[in-house]
This record gives sequence, structure tokens and C-alpha cells, in this order.
Amino acid sequence: MTSTLFAIALITSAPVPVPEPSTELWQVAPGTSAKAWTATDKPSEKKRALVLIPGLHLHPLRPAKATKPELRDWQQPKSELVKALAKDFDVFAFGYSQTISADEVAQGPGLRDTVANLRKSGYTEIVLVGHSAGGVIGRHFVEQNPDAGVTRLIAIAAPFAGAEAATLNVGYPKVQAPFVKSLAPEARKEAMRGNKFALNPDTEFACVVCRLKRKDNDGVVVVRSQWPEDLQQLGIPAVIAPVSHFDAMDNAATAKTILELAKGKLTRWSTEEVDTARQILFGEPARSNFLRRQAK
Repeated sequence: MTSTLFAIALITSAPVPVPEPSTELWQVAPGTSAKAWTATDKPSEKKRALVLIPGLHLHPLRPAKATKPELRDWQQPKSELVKALAKDFDVFAFGYSQTISADEVAQGPGLRDTVANLRKSGYTEIVLVGHSAGGVIGRHFVEQNPDAGVTRLIAIAAPFAGAEAATLNVGYPKVQAPFVKSLAPEARKEAMRGNKFALNPDTEFACVVCRLKRKDNDGVVVVRSQWPEDLQQLGIPAVIAPVSHFDAMDNAATAKTILELAKGKLTRWSTEEVDTARQILFGEPARSNFLRRQAK
């Protein structure tokens, strides 16, 4: 009996392996139809690859769909965003199952293999563009894989400090609970607390902050979560997009902003530039001026 109980204790105390997310990569430009992509020895003429990473997509009525990668409308070859980006980049759409946490998606082999294969195929610039949770995944990936080869990250309406909507226990199937709950404020705080990786200073990074008129949010994520304190301290630039969370990737003006950020040089902001943005976004006084007065 004792040996049986001991064996049971070993089984129940052993760490449960985290299932790897199912992922897929489609090339959506050039071309007129999405197709699964595999690495090739033939280098692209553009030498610039851009990977679109989507965020949460709830499937309350068809939970099985959450277990498979999917191509969103704004990732489709004929979307306004893809057509705009295709002028300067070969565009790829990354898809992943949403049955584990966003952090585990970032740690999984799918995105890592995607970037490695793009590098092997001759792309010298690799830009990740993540919407919502896709921005969280992109950030954690470049932090955990600083030498993978990503040259630039653009996060749109990303809940880096979490979203209160993710604390709700309704509106999504049980299979998506790990992914949804990983986007709650406490979960994001805990994830950052245990984050032992740092952002490579050579990796260019920008936040597109979506905000509704006369609001401090985009309808889902508050502005302070999209451009949190830690990114401000690093001088990560923030660009305002007057659009809702749900319309961000289907908006012509936002598509233009994403293109400009993707192909232009992104430099870290000075303290004064961060202060100016804080005044615009949060209505706060310039902290640099306050610190100078305190030092006198």
C-alpha cells in the first residue's frame, strides 16, 4: 500500500508537460491566394519579410476551431493591410491554436522555426507585427530569443499590462480559458515579474496605441496597458491610432501607419520625447521637468 501511494504521489507531483500549440505559416504576398509556406533556397528579391501575428479570437459556439491555426480576414492576401505592406515586403501570416497561454505560444517552437526558416531563405530583415495578444507574443519572443534574427517589432493595441475583459469567466469555451486568462492584468504582472530576459537594444520596437475619442482605451485595452511604464523607461516610441481595438487592422489609416513604422528606422526616444507622449496620452505633467526642479 505504501509503495502504491508513493508511486501515486510521484505521478501527481511530477510537472505536467505543456502541450505545444499547433501553428501554421502562410505566405500571403506576393500571390493572390494564401498558401502554406516552407523554407526555400531561392532568395526573395525583396529581402524583407513581415510576419502578421493575430490576437485572441473567441469561439464560444465552435470551440474546436480554437484548437487549430486560422487565417484572419486582415491577414488575407486581398486585405487592405496586406496589399499596402506587399509594396515593400514579402508578407506572411502566422496562425496558432489558442488553448494554452500567450506566453507558452511565444516559447513554443512555431514562431522560432518561422523566424529561423525565413533567415535561411535569405531574408535580411524580419519584422513582426502583432495585434492585441499577438503583440504580447511578439514581445516575449524577441525578449526570449534576442539572437533569432527579428529586426523589428510593431505591437498594435497590445495588452502588455493586461486587459480587464480577460478576467471575465463568460463568453468563451473552456478550451480557450488558459489563453484568455493569460491576458488578465494579474497574469501579465506575474509573467513580467518572472521574465528574466531583456529586450535586445538592437531590436527596433514601436507601439501603436489605439484610442477612441475622449477615451482612455480602445474599447478593450486601456492606453496605459498598450504603452506601459517599462516600455516608456526603455524609450520605446508610441504612435496614436484613433481607432477601436476591433477595427485597428482593417483601418486604412492604421495600415499606412504600420507600413511607415515597418519600413522606416525606429529609434529609442529620449526622456523628453517620452514625457511629451505621456502628456498627450495620459494628460500628465512632464516628469523630466519635475526631476530637474527637484535636483535644484
